[in-house]
Amino acid sequence: MQKSKLQPKNWQKVKLGEILEKIIDNRGKTPLLSNSGHELIETFQMSINNKYPDLTNKSKQKYVSKKTYNNWFRSGHPKEGDILFSTVGASIPQWCFVPKNSKYCIAQNLIALRPDGSKVLPEYLKSYFDQKKFVKEVKGIIIGAAQPSIKVPHLLSLKISLPSLNDQKRIAGILSAFNDKIELNNKISKNLEQMAQAIFKEWFVKFNFPGHEKVKMVDSELGKIPEEWKAKKIGSIANVILGGTPSRANSEYWGGSVPWINSGKVNEFRITSASEYITKIGLERSNARLMPRRTIVIAITGATLGQVSLLEIEASANQSVVGIFGSNVVSPEFLYLYTKQNINRIIQAAGGGAQQHINKQIVAEYPILIPCKKTLFPFTNTVQPIFNKIANLVLENQKLASLRDLLLPKLMSGEIRV
Repeated sequence: MQKSKLQPKNWQKVKLGEILEKIIDNRGKTPLLSNSGHELIETFQMSINNKYPDLTNKSKQKYVSKKTYNNWFRSGHPKEGDILFSTVGASIPQWCFVPKNSKYCIAQNLIALRPDGSKVLPEYLKSYFDQKKFVKEVKGIIIGAAQPSIKVPHLLSLKISLPSLNDQKRIAGILSAFNDKIELNNKISKNLEQMAQAIFKEWFVKFNFPGHEKVKMVDSELGKIPEEWKAKKIGSIANVILGGTPSRANSEYWGGSVPWINSGKVNEFRITSASEYITKIGLERSNARLMPRRTIVIAITGATLGQVSLLEIEASANQSVVGIFGSNVVSPEFLYLYTKQNINRIIQAAGGGAQQHINKQIVAEYPILIPCKKTLFPFTNTVQPIFNKIANLVLENQKLASLRDLLLPKLMSGEIRV
């Protein structure tokens, strides 16, 4: 690699719209839904930190019939290599690639940008978008406070720094090495979690735990459960707290050293960084509370309703997040897996699946099955190493992403030549 202070002479500055082959835009409409068919990609499934949208939560996945898919889209269908871009909502800007090897539909508030391969490589363009500089430029064209949005013509007028295709390939190759490792770690982490969930389901849903053949089943408010196991309330065996937000009007409360997350962070598989930082005074003079590592966090309202994640850092949260921690009866790993297994029932406890929010009381009063110690201890000893391995992988990804993000603007400006 060579360093250069000035952008190379053979690099161009072009408008984004000039290097696109096609734009797929549903004009603010979502196609008719079906019980099966092609998967619909929505804004809540996207993350600027991920290469592809997260379509793993099948309970929230929506579909479009094959007939609708074939007849709906006047501007065409998104395909592999297209970059999805959110244009409306509090989470903008967000972007990621269309997933591989299938046919997808996009909901309202999303567009798909198809790079012109004779001018720009998709991997280079996605990497260019990932720069903090570009994020700032996109935020500069957002209009509206109650419902933030981006006008597509304004987006297409943004300038892109464009080297030759050969330079693009070399730059994208370096960044892809980081992204591929991060993606591999994500895949391993999610496979490990599925393994832990499978063990949990086998032991505590199907009751096929070691020695179950010798155990008598008895009646409880949760139905038939093994003798010596207990049905309790979550709030009776753990701390259940609602977050809070220090006043934005007081500058003393913000920009400190205390991590603070919003409900959007609960979309993340594991939470390893803050949304913002508040001060210790802000923490003391608001309803925010500091929660320890391995706290279970639940988003209780809005588009993220029912999302469950796990803190891998100490953090506080806003009032759209409920935290569960501090049990001396069960491990945080058990609490997390139990919450994930039962989150849809917790939402229904609010009065039906169409409810737009749940609250701290509903979570605290939800029943939880407490196994006997001779079953619980072996389970914790089995799954805790799995959770520790996941933690190591997500924290490694955080370091890889930091190094990639350090190199990114230098490569994109030509300061470092490859």
